[in-house]
Amino acid sequence: MMIRAGMTAAVLALVACGPGGPQPARSFDDPAVQKLFNMSTPQYVATLTIAQRVAQNCVRYNYDAPLDLLLNEKRNEVGRGSLSQSGLGTQIELELDVSRRSFIAKHGVDTTAPDLCQAADAEALEGSALGAMLVPV
Repeated sequence: MMIRAGMTAAVLALVACGPGGPQPARSFDDPAVQKLFNMSTPQYVATLTIAQRVAQNCVRYNYDAPLDLLLNEKRNEVGRGSLSQSGLGTQIELELDVSRRSFIAKHGVDTTAPDLCQAADAEALEGSALGAMLVPV
């Protein structure tokens, strides 16, 4: 529920920017962005949630909110965006737990650590779906 509320607030804030607002750092055709687009809804939400936490805990990266908005719009068109999250709360929470544990195993650090810059660098260099949401400052 908190995830959905946070995403809704982010979307509303971006909509207020209008068409001349900030643009995504990556093209929709970028392979890492396509990974995000093709994920199941629970996996997509979990990846974005972790990406937000990583960006919050690393001064060298920002979260790509314009890309989040673009992906959500495109995913809604095919029935996998924020509109499809209703009724998937349990699956989303389970996927978030699995993704968080995977992140810990991969990087040796929890998403709540105060400095996630090494993990952010690794994800960005890898070209991962999570890394697609991180924009170097």
